[in-house]
Amino acid sequence: MTLVSKPKERHTMETKILKQALEGDVSAANRVLKYLSSANLTLRRLMQEAIYDLADSRLWMNLLNCLALQRWNDNLDCERRSDLAASQRIDQSIIEVFIEDGSEEDKSIKESALVRGLDDLRPQVRLMAAYLLGLRGDERAIPVLSESLDSGSKDWQLRTIHALESIGDERCGPLLFRALIGDQGEVHREAGRALIRLGRLAESTWLEALDHPDNHIRWHGARGLGNIGDARYADKLAEGLLDDNQAVRWATADVLAHLGVRAVPATLTIISQRKLNEQSRQAVYHALHGMTSRQIQQRVQPLLDALHGTAASIEAPAVAQHLLMKWEKFNNVKSSQT
Repeated sequence: MTLVSKPKERHTMETKILKQALEGDVSAANRVLKYLSSANLTLRRLMQEAIYDLADSRLWMNLLNCLALQRWNDNLDCERRSDLAASQRIDQSIIEVFIEDGSEEDKSIKESALVRGLDDLRPQVRLMAAYLLGLRGDERAIPVLSESLDSGSKDWQLRTIHALESIGDERCGPLLFRALIGDQGEVHREAGRALIRLGRLAESTWLEALDHPDNHIRWHGARGLGNIGDARYADKLAEGLLDDNQAVRWATADVLAHLGVRAVPATLTIISQRKLNEQSRQAVYHALHGMTSRQIQQRVQPLLDALHGTAASIEAPAVAQHLLMKWEKFNNVKSSQT
């Protein structure tokens, strides 16, 4: 968003109400929040624009307290809180003005208020400040967001996940991983989605997941690296073909099949060096057969036949070793010609 210098006051009456509220007028504070709670989007937007135009640090601290504590200074912030839908609109309206920037001055004052909030002695204010900074993509929120994962509150854990995803920093991966392994419900699902959306920033996290004792987490690790699609991890991924859990084996096979020609050496190596039981034989076959390139299928057909044979445990490793040597020789020749 392109920011400009502070605009002139666009809404004189609403700005006047805000100034009165900042001077301690409780009825004026109530009117501010009545605007923000309105079902009428136009009324909410009028007050939001007045907030941007005023750009007063005291206002941002009051709004932060409203979100965290439902208080304006030392008073309950608004009688509209008794109406759940209206209360939710107040919170959403305030979150919107914290995330959007009206001007450079507004942005600076707002961020300063949120950074001060990170050191607030009240846990609710500190966590809310971190959440809002996180939604703004500000990495300064990361240490405090780590606290909220241990808060025990599902709502705060979900807020933390969304904030970490918005920050999009490599340091967010381990925190999202904590959320992933600490819950099997909504927090778990949202953490998994957020890690996927981090893309390559989550590489080290997914690699750690491949070695986790929980087979469901190992499944996530295979799928996560598969979404990244980097063949550098083919050797590590191929070990999942021997996993004792069927879901992990088949997720691994799907990922290797998707990597295609880039995963062939890693798959051949696993077959040639490790003993296959019936379950891992099926997974290996699925991985190789799923590589739809005609060239690959022609070159690995002897191995597919061996894997289908009655003596697969004896014949397949020897065939895989032979194909691996041919594969490496072919690639070495090809490299020398380029």
